[in-house]
Amino acid sequence: MTWVWLTLTSAVLNAVWSSQIKGRVQKEGALTFTVSMRWGVALALMPFALFSLKTLSLKWWIFTTMSGTMECASLWALTRGARRDYYSTYALSNVTPFFSAFWALLFLRETISPSLWLGVFLVVAGAIWLYYRGHWSWWGLGAALIGSLSGVFSKLALPESGFLLHSCFAFLIGAVLLTLGGLKGRTTSVKAVVRNLGVNWLLILFSAVSTVVFYAALQMAPLSQVSPLVRFNLVVGFVLSYFLLGEKQGWKSRGFGAFLILGGLVLVVWK
Repeated sequence: MTWVWLTLTSAVLNAVWSSQIKGRVQKEGALTFTVSMRWGVALALMPFALFSLKTLSLKWWIFTTMSGTMECASLWALTRGARRDYYSTYALSNVTPFFSAFWALLFLRETISPSLWLGVFLVVAGAIWLYYRGHWSWWGLGAALIGSLSGVFSKLALPESGFLLHSCFAFLIGAVLLTLGGLKGRTTSVKAVVRNLGVNWLLILFSAVSTVVFYAALQMAPLSQVSPLVRFNLVVGFVLSYFLLGEKQGWKSRGFGAFLILGGLVLVVWK
């Protein structure tokens, strides 16, 4: 059950991190924020990755490159959509467990029981109920689809390297690709990225720790279980918004969404 506690830890840290996205993105720009976060996490993990560095196969580099690219593209899509409609984008981005379950069944040959499918359905339904505001967001759905593919490639790469090497190089590869794209399109600059590394140091710390424990859990457990369980971050976010931020409007309806997620998580863990 170690993977359960690791996933829940990642979820809590992710909830804290996510609560700060909206204002930062609007101020810094979607691409600059995304690139600075990816560089920050990669650099924070680099000393640990170098300590455990070893010879890796070409297949591993392909899987890790694809994982890093997909993960960054997913976050970029999420931040772009959040600038237009934060709640609908965020809600639809959390249908990831559905996509992950299908990919896990198709490509990873994971066994998915009826109770696990029901748990995934309840988690996704709760996420949509909790945050959806009646507007469609292709950015959110795209973020979910792309993010689920990142999980598949990570699951394929982790057995060879372990979570430290994979997480570091996946983020580093994604950061390099996004930086090159941003510089070419003149939508960001090296100066802006470096500045934001300092500004966002606390978010980077939360993201780095969340990333490590998430990949550690993914190395231990099936993708079809880890992906929905990490959505515990939505419940944590709801609790924080109610008790710390005083956002009590419509709390009963949103609380029902949180209840659906919790019910789904129980089925996911005890499938």
